[in-house]
Amino acid sequence: MAIASKIAAVAAAAACIFSTVANAETLRVGSLTVYAPFEFLDSNTGRYEGFDMDLIREIGKRENFDIEIVSMSLDGLVPALISGNIDAAVSALTITPERAARVDFTKPYINAGLTVMTTKENAPNIKSVKDLEGKCLCAEIGSSGALVMKRIPNTTIRTFNSAADAFLELNKNGCYAMLNDGPVNRYFLRQPASKSMNLVALDFVVSDDQYGMAVQKGNTKLLNRLDNALDAIKADGTYDKIYEKWFGKPSAQPVQTTAKAEKAAN
Repeated sequence: MAIASKIAAVAAAAACIFSTVANAETLRVGSLTVYAPFEFLDSNTGRYEGFDMDLIREIGKRENFDIEIVSMSLDGLVPALISGNIDAAVSALTITPERAARVDFTKPYINAGLTVMTTKENAPNIKSVKDLEGKCLCAEIGSSGALVMKRIPNTTIRTFNSAADAFLELNKNGCYAMLNDGPVNRYFLRQPASKSMNLVALDFVVSDDQYGMAVQKGNTKLLNRLDNALDAIKADGTYDKIYEKWFGKPSAQPVQTTAKAEKAAN
């Protein structure tokens, strides 16, 4: 009887775990999965990794979501939310007035800050956004950097499907510089493949770049669940551990305020 009771207990526990998994709500998460270190495909494991991926999976654990990552282009995320093809967009997505008019954002979860990527030869000549006026600039299509660069007078903007593609063109002197999220610039330059490239990321921050997770306009229930989970993750120290895993301990960067950046770009 004792053995039978133990077997029954194990079976009951297994059934309970299976029931919990089976009852998990699928959350379809759209993401541009070629934007390391925030989201990228690990070729060794076939799994999507990165800061955003760790964060949304932690939210999934706490809110009983089965996270399904849907890889798509950056400019396809907002239309996919509007049409209901995805439930959330988690993709280093900057909160902008243009996007906020079409979708709802969570509280900001990181301030990435736009910085300049350029060649080593051009770097000494770039002290502010004004030094980019009249230049040919590279941009990732649909990015916040692209939006800011379009407001810089007399520029020609060449757009690419990913930041990596833009970096490669910049390295070939196909453009003068680009504005891109600071952590992405620094992460790219730390990779072995970039060591032979002629690129450098400048230290000054052009503007604040607050990332948020996006949901369909009016989906208050899901928005609240994401916000509450983010608050809890930050409160118990889990957020700090995820941050340090991908970026190391935070270091202060000299900041040029958004207002100054806007003035320089207009």
